[in-house]
Amino acid sequence: MRTSPEELEAALPAEALRADDAWWPKPAPRPFRHVVGARTLPPQQWLRPRPLDAPLVRWRRALLDAEGERAFAALPGTEVAGQVLLDLLRPMLGEEPDPPSPSGHPLDVAGRLVAEDLCLVDIGDGRPRLVGASLAMPNRWLLAEKLGQDMVGIHVPVPGYADQLSAAVDKFLTSLRENRIMTRANWAITDDPRLYQPAADSRARQGIRVRTAQEAAEALHVRVEYQTLRLLPAPARNSVLFTIRTAHEPLSALADRPAVAADLASTIEVMPAADLEYKGVLPYREPVLALLQQFSNNGRV
Repeated sequence: MRTSPEELEAALPAEALRADDAWWPKPAPRPFRHVVGARTLPPQQWLRPRPLDAPLVRWRRALLDAEGERAFAALPGTEVAGQVLLDLLRPMLGEEPDPPSPSGHPLDVAGRLVAEDLCLVDIGDGRPRLVGASLAMPNRWLLAEKLGQDMVGIHVPVPGYADQLSAAVDKFLTSLRENRIMTRANWAITDDPRLYQPAADSRARQGIRVRTAQEAAEALHVRVEYQTLRLLPAPARNSVLFTIRTAHEPLSALADRPAVAADLASTIEVMPAADLEYKGVLPYREPVLALLQQFSNNGRV
């Protein structure tokens, strides 16, 4: 009998889902503005497996099997880029890939070998589009709604994206050069403990009763996305690989990371209401700030 994704998720060790301190975004600028926030990543640091990745990879495989096209999809013509990616992963992982997955697509195989979600972005016509993804940990978005869309279409819910970030992101993606890997980070607060959070399943949960720092510590979670971007080598030079390594922790886990708590509190203090709503913070802003400020002062609830 196969173990279900729910059973595998319940058995995951907390350390497998803990964010490295280096994954957290820097505090937002004051006055607040949207920034891409990308920096260069040394090639030897790209997709480094962590000691507890094995149970997370087993969960990903079970989730991908159970969710089918909701978790993996790729447009025709992406097979070459998927194979180039698979060939990049083989020497890094020190093992041969599993037998082909039910879809037979190399991107699907690659997505079953690593702890990261993998997204392929086509930049061939200067208008980057999402053309494939192995997606086990979406943060309130549906792959079926985003596949084939350009960056504006993908980021429709993001406040300020179209007028403040769209041109910069498109230029950033189309200017990537081979062997120059970039990294950035993102974060959100959620009252849903599940790892797999497609939009239709999770937005309705937001709005539970949280009025105090103690209740925030007990009910809320923080998700951190450590993202990397790289241009794939020939024969896939029109494809950018976007990886998303998601950490998912109780908000109370920041009690032993006062610097991280202080940086997150600083961002929340200056962030406009629309952005706080998108990040999942707005219904809980005051108790979350109170909790983070306690942690930043080395206090515990």
